[in-house]
Amino acid sequence: MDCKENLLKALQDCGEPAAFYRGQEIQLANDLFADILETDTETCKGMPINEICHVKSIEMIQDFIRRREMGEDSVPNTYSAAFRTLKKNNVELKVTVLKTKHTDGAFLVLIERK
Repeated sequence: MDCKENLLKALQDCGEPAAFYRGQEIQLANDLFADILETDTETCKGMPINEICHVKSIEMIQDFIRRREMGEDSVPNTYSAAFRTLKKNNVELKVTVLKTKHTDGAFLVLIERK
């Protein structure tokens, strides 16, 4: 297991829905994260972030992604946003995004239902 897999497993064991994304795609997710999106971890791999963003939050999330990739420090680490799942079109979630070491430039995302 690499660092990302170990961290996702530890967060899963602590009850935290989490995933890693890089660029515009989810790289890895734990079961709790996938459950909130009403899917499975295999489906999450490579899933475009735009695919899970609700239209009212997509512009903000895309802006945050772009600015984080540029290394801008003023991007909020925690925010609320609307997402889409297989069964629900508008799911409000609290999102926390962290940059971690030894994860090949991927960002860690923790989510929780509001």
